[in-house]
Amino acid sequence: MVKETLGDEAIIVSTREEPSGWVRITAAVEQIAPPPEKHAGLPAEEPPRKPAAPAQADEEKLDPDEITERITDILLKHRVPGAISEKIISAAALDGSGDPRRALAKGLARTFHFAPPDENSRAPLILVGPPGAGKTLMTAKLAAQSVMEGRRPLVVTTDINRAGAIEQLSAFLNILDLPLNTAEDPQALQALLKHAAGQEVIIDTGGLNPFDPQEMKYLAKLLASGNLRAALVMPAGLDAEEAAEMALTFDILGVKHLIATRLDFARRLGGILSAAAKTGLALGTASHTPQVAHGTIALTPLKLAELLMPAPAAAPAAQKRKA
Repeated sequence: MVKETLGDEAIIVSTREEPSGWVRITAAVEQIAPPPEKHAGLPAEEPPRKPAAPAQADEEKLDPDEITERITDILLKHRVPGAISEKIISAAALDGSGDPRRALAKGLARTFHFAPPDENSRAPLILVGPPGAGKTLMTAKLAAQSVMEGRRPLVVTTDINRAGAIEQLSAFLNILDLPLNTAEDPQALQALLKHAAGQEVIIDTGGLNPFDPQEMKYLAKLLASGNLRAALVMPAGLDAEEAAEMALTFDILGVKHLIATRLDFARRLGGILSAAAKTGLALGTASHTPQVAHGTIALTPLKLAELLMPAPAAAPAAQKRKA
């Protein structure tokens, strides 16, 4: 019905069931301005050149309505659910800078919780999440970051059944001159943690199905092995509702942080925002490159706003027209 009404390019932004039994559907379609008309028989004229502006176009002061329109368009593009978008837009409207990216950052800061896992905490950090989220690579990145900062963390993996899992992480750690410790069950992990009291510990785990009660029961036992800081590793680009349901399952078990991965190639970040909004998980550390060294970024409100609303690429210099 949406495509018949608005066209094939239309997208559904949100759905809501009304008490009456009707379903309210909010949809939108991105409109692309048509190219300028050319007069038949006449060569296309070059647009008049303007003097270079001292500031970028994004730094131009915009009125509140224009800022709201830009932020709305961006959130639609990233498939952010309607209820979350409304909160961000309402909070962004309180910003008076005239800069849409800064206004968006203020809206994000008031809507989400930003706090990276405390690197100075003595509690071991355990990375959990669904299969293929990037936990092993993130473990290597965090270990590399610690080594570059002068620390030597104890790295442990419980992912001993997946083919090649131990070899993959060992290859990364060999470069850092760090050994890899394995724990085949919660009891073995508890014993390792007792011997590592006071030492920085990073724990990699196998991928778990958040909708399988038995696998979640196993994760609950792992998390009970000690006073652990648990972080959910979630790839960007997931469907918003699916990501939120996954995050809620891990949130129930006591996970406090959300580490976003694959920001380098995901084009829709609505899943990450939905997962964080539905659970209250803290955003802070993220991955934007497959490289291990310098492989993480601090996900602040402004950095997240820049990812959602990147600066436009500089236009190439106009080529001279041949006579």
